[in-house]
Amino acid sequence: MAGRMIINGNARAEEDLIYATREHILESRHQDPQIRKERTVTLITAAWRDNEHQESHIKKALYEIGIEPRYQGDYDQRVVNLSVFHALKEFRKKEPAMAHAYAERDELIRRTRAIYLEKNGFYIAQMRRAFEHLKQFQPNVDLSTVLSRTTQKAHRIPGRFRGIELLSDFLVQDLEDTVSRLVENDHRLTRLITDLDHQFREGVGLFYNPLYLELRDRLQATLLQSSTVIIFGGHLEELHRALNFFHLRSAFVEALRRGTTFITVSAGSLILCERIIIFDDFAHGKEFQLFDRGFGMVRNLQIFPHCDDRIQVDDPHNLAYLAHRFGEQVCVGLNEGSFLLLDQMEDTKARSLGQKDGVYVFDRSGRRKRYDMGEELSL
Repeated sequence: MAGRMIINGNARAEEDLIYATREHILESRHQDPQIRKERTVTLITAAWRDNEHQESHIKKALYEIGIEPRYQGDYDQRVVNLSVFHALKEFRKKEPAMAHAYAERDELIRRTRAIYLEKNGFYIAQMRRAFEHLKQFQPNVDLSTVLSRTTQKAHRIPGRFRGIELLSDFLVQDLEDTVSRLVENDHRLTRLITDLDHQFREGVGLFYNPLYLELRDRLQATLLQSSTVIIFGGHLEELHRALNFFHLRSAFVEALRRGTTFITVSAGSLILCERIIIFDDFAHGKEFQLFDRGFGMVRNLQIFPHCDDRIQVDDPHNLAYLAHRFGEQVCVGLNEGSFLLLDQMEDTKARSLGQKDGVYVFDRSGRRKRYDMGEELSL
């Protein structure tokens, strides 16, 4: 048996996610018969920070759909919380020197992101200005054609003045160059964050710290005993920090291999991607930017939650730009009613599950295609 991932864009209420994925929670596909029988559900609510354990409404919804509690003392052992936010909090309290070093790492990454965003803001503004200039000479031009075509210089006929064509070629090359710089800036940030993370771990001997190993072993054991893991949205940075600090990607991948079902929403869905792309509400112009590396469990797709809220879905120029900039993966938009199933049985397949909304794929042509319930995505 092999696991599956059910990815949602955004839920109006956490309970709605439980009700919408009821059959997948109840139908365990874990290779361990005891785990299949137990149907343990692990909640990851680190994005709620200090409210991590305020999950009684979720437990109530799980009980309503048929997950029966199994108490030991006052605690249910069948629906558990990974408690990774509080595990990191405990580590910081007991290991202040390492916590200080980790805070320095965070500050360096914060300053790096600020420089990255400043540079990207310049490039994006330059790209949009160049496109507006180009439209003055070619009113019907679309960005997807501009970014996909190769400038032909050999067609010029001697003895004729074609200044507009030359200027148009210049603007096209400028657009291509600017988008390439944006892509390279994303890669540069990824490399730097990776290096900072590795240097921190090696520099403080994190993987040899007894408390760290104890906490990490406990977290991994919880994940590997889970029939279902549900990752909720909220504060993305805190969620990513906690999961990444304890280096839990390998446990996620192993749990998936053994047959665990992962259900994610909003920030929880972003964590699964190779790269975490966010909509910067506070940036000038409000643009999509690279936030950090994800867990890479969804390698061939770039997920965009809150699709209709964050993406100008009716603007083909905007869709083409996003698909070119983040074009190493297929760009997929998800809304509140959108559910994407990635099934690890046999070959990985992607299928739309939502009854109320579809899954949206947009490509470099600027086209947006909707996949409704039961339809398999063309990847």
